[in-house]
Amino acid sequence: MNSPKKPCSVCGEPGDGAHFGAEACRACAAFFRRSVALGKVYVCRAMGSCEIQKNVRCMCRSCRYAKCIAVGMRKSAVQRHRDVPIKNSPSEEIELPQKIVPIITDIAVTSDYGMPTLNLMNENYLVMSSLRTVIHNRQGDNIFTKREPRALAYKEANNVHLKEIGVVADWVVKSFPDFERLILEQKKLVYRNFFLPFIILECGYTCCLNDRTDHLYLPSGDYIDCTRPEIFYNDQNGHPLMSVEDAVRMFGPSFDIYRRNILDPMRREKVDAYEFFTLCSLVLWDHGLEGQTEDCANLARLSRDRILREVLFYYRTQKNIEDPSMRLANLLVLLPALQRSVRRFQEDVEITHVFNVSSVEEKFYELVSGRLADTVFAIEDTEAKIIKEEAWEMPKQADLTQYYDYSQYSSSIDNSASSCSSSSSTSL
Repeated sequence: MNSPKKPCSVCGEPGDGAHFGAEACRACAAFFRRSVALGKVYVCRAMGSCEIQKNVRCMCRSCRYAKCIAVGMRKSAVQRHRDVPIKNSPSEEIELPQKIVPIITDIAVTSDYGMPTLNLMNENYLVMSSLRTVIHNRQGDNIFTKREPRALAYKEANNVHLKEIGVVADWVVKSFPDFERLILEQKKLVYRNFFLPFIILECGYTCCLNDRTDHLYLPSGDYIDCTRPEIFYNDQNGHPLMSVEDAVRMFGPSFDIYRRNILDPMRREKVDAYEFFTLCSLVLWDHGLEGQTEDCANLARLSRDRILREVLFYYRTQKNIEDPSMRLANLLVLLPALQRSVRRFQEDVEITHVFNVSSVEEKFYELVSGRLADTVFAIEDTEAKIIKEEAWEMPKQADLTQYYDYSQYSSSIDNSASSCSSSSSTSL
């Protein structure tokens, strides 16, 4: 007497034996083979929460594919190009361009089934990159043509960072819905603990993408030349603020610290976009901060646990890493090194402020000192807010500059940066 067939581990139908590493029925096996062989990308309409079982007709392809991966089906076991391409309904499947923004071409587009937060961060990072093109546009430059990066001096780099306060805050709010659950004071506490580490982390990530560590790349597309600190400490007219010898002696070691602690390790580990987002998440959702409420600390712990589960899912299903735990451990080692770099950055700003090496603008000094104005998360000018909200809601692959005149938004960012510390009564 024949023993009953084992059920398909994907949909529950009677199985047809092991296919690609898991027990599966013929239908699910054929679906998985076609999806892998043709490089299909599916998008779930229900945020990755669809049921995959035998009594559900027309089951969601995105969730079905994600479950195939989750139960152990291996993409490496599929022989490619065995099927004739089948044209699918555009309402069920979206063909995404392979290249949207140059600095994030290493991201694999995946289902939200196991990594919704990382995918949301990725989508919003694409939008933020488009916004930056306009916000950091130099007067007289054409935003539709690619401009050559240039080495920035101290004040110019500081102004870039000031413009980033509101932009990165928007990215955080859009990428972490739970962040909106926090009261204003807790939002400020969490964000001011995050912003400087994020600046340094992003420098490390862009150094990975450009495969060089002699430049610190900024969100504007320009850079700081680490090999020539005397250029960095020039005034706006290009006049040196100190001798070459003094600049190298005082600040040369700082660039070495950034390189040893962040740039070289991230480049050596070839940190990709989703790993960069993981590090950003862990820094944002820090707990044990002075003044942090119990509710905020609990939310931070839950958020960190969630992101760690997502990156392990990413390692297993997308990167096919043999030892995900070891890879994650090597990633986490970067966090103490990041804190060392942040402290050094703060010390350098303190030195330039106290010894008047360069005229540090008060708002930048307050930013580095960890003080943020209430206006960072307060209600904005209505017109600027509408423009910005519409920009965040545009298709992620769109070039935003073709839809709007962003001169108003750009000026609102400048005004927002100026107001971040103009009123000491509203700053922490």
